[in-house]
Amino acid sequence: MTMATPSRDQKILITGAAGFAGHHAVMEAVKAGFSVRATDVSSRYYSAMFEGLGVEFMRFDLTKREGLETLLDGVDGVFHAAGIHDYSTPRELMVAVNVDAVENICDACISAGTERFIHLSSAGVYGYDWHDKIPVKEDAPKVTPPLNAYNETKWAGEQVVHRFASEKGLKATILRPGAIYGVRSDYGIHNAVKHVYSERDKARIMMLGTGDHVEGFVHVEDVCRAMIYAFDHDAMIGEAYNIADDSRLTTAEFFNFISRELFGAEKPFFNVPIGVLIPVAAVSQFFAKRLGKKSKLEKDTLHYMSCDRIWDNTKIKEAGFELKHPDVLPGMKETLDWYKDNGWLQM
Repeated sequence: MTMATPSRDQKILITGAAGFAGHHAVMEAVKAGFSVRATDVSSRYYSAMFEGLGVEFMRFDLTKREGLETLLDGVDGVFHAAGIHDYSTPRELMVAVNVDAVENICDACISAGTERFIHLSSAGVYGYDWHDKIPVKEDAPKVTPPLNAYNETKWAGEQVVHRFASEKGLKATILRPGAIYGVRSDYGIHNAVKHVYSERDKARIMMLGTGDHVEGFVHVEDVCRAMIYAFDHDAMIGEAYNIADDSRLTTAEFFNFISRELFGAEKPFFNVPIGVLIPVAAVSQFFAKRLGKKSKLEKDTLHYMSCDRIWDNTKIKEAGFELKHPDVLPGMKETLDWYKDNGWLQM
């Protein structure tokens, strides 16, 4: 027996709808009964999905302020998932998308009377290199600044949201996810999976760093469900929440799991010290930039791999939110199976 989709008399605008988290947010919002308007600079390969779901897609560049009221016409709330995550992105473009576009959409919300705003940020805003084995709470002092332009600009984007909330009355909630994974992810965790797979014919697989740092994961479905939950709960207005699962895997444990799932058995690793690779990454990025290409080795990725990433999820649980994927391993197995079945591991 198929259960009917619930119906709501509410329309949601989802930005960055052709991105990884964005297109999943579209699916979850439709499943929850919302009328959905999706926007991005292009629909990429999701136009058929949007059409099949009955979603209205409007192409917009949020770095340009003009015309955004049209995008918000009749909208009850915004799930702002748009952003650039690629560490190789030039800083000026990162600022334009992760900061200036936030200013534009928040200002348009006030102008159009769209009060409810759910902002997708990053747990990396806390900085990585100061909380050795300590789960980081939302009110943790930022002992060190974010370690890369992505998280610097995500933190700056949060400040924009806070300003509109305090000065203009924007009813905003900020969500800070850990490392998001799930089917159709083409960055982040997917890069780690591709790395392990690419070394399948070698006697040992290279691992950056010591392998004993703790990873912080969250399934994309839980991120999207949290956006819907925050929209439905006014008590979460004006607050920021970590979104992370309950797993506490080290990098070595995670790589061993990937190895078992991809090859049927764990393969031995050899560790390469991060300090040795940083100057190599600097040279690689220098020449890649001159050639207009993406460097295969990035300093920001090395910094990320050299720290613990443990995000305390107590606050959102106390707000009543329940994780559907509290353990990373079943969801990651599903993700790896999807990669294999859909040819995403071909080199």
